[in-house]
Amino acid sequence: MKTSAQSFPLIIEAHPDTYKGPPFLTLIRFNNKDYINIVDNVMNNEIIVYVLDLCPKEFEYKANAKEKQIIDVAYDWYESSREKHPISIEFSRRGMCSETSKIIRSFQIDYVSRVIGPLPTFEMGGPFKVKKRKRKPIPNNVEFVNKTRLR
Repeated sequence: MKTSAQSFPLIIEAHPDTYKGPPFLTLIRFNNKDYINIVDNVMNNEIIVYVLDLCPKEFEYKANAKEKQIIDVAYDWYESSREKHPISIEFSRRGMCSETSKIIRSFQIDYVSRVIGPLPTFEMGGPFKVKKRKRKPIPNNVEFVNKTRLR
């Protein structure tokens, strides 16, 4: 994934063989700073993530419990639905949007130099835009004839 504005290629690596942590965690180097994340999706030249490093700061009260809850849901999602939909849908299904909205961020790919771990991409189609026509009044000089069809 190299963009024209990026002076160096994005390096995507798998977890090392000695890694024993959760398989869904991804380390992203963004602006020369490392973040531990759960990647939601890659779209429009952005990596959308849940930054676990922000949990203690955002969840002042019971930070460890909230982080554990997020990781437990991520384990369930990884085992059953990681091929079907992004983790944000799983958080939404479980009513966790208010908690997880505090730690969601997006990283511009142009400023990401390294990724260690999974980088899931889902083709998410947005709602279809329906173009509606304006109703035009019928001119007075047009005559209507009511004909029924014969079958």
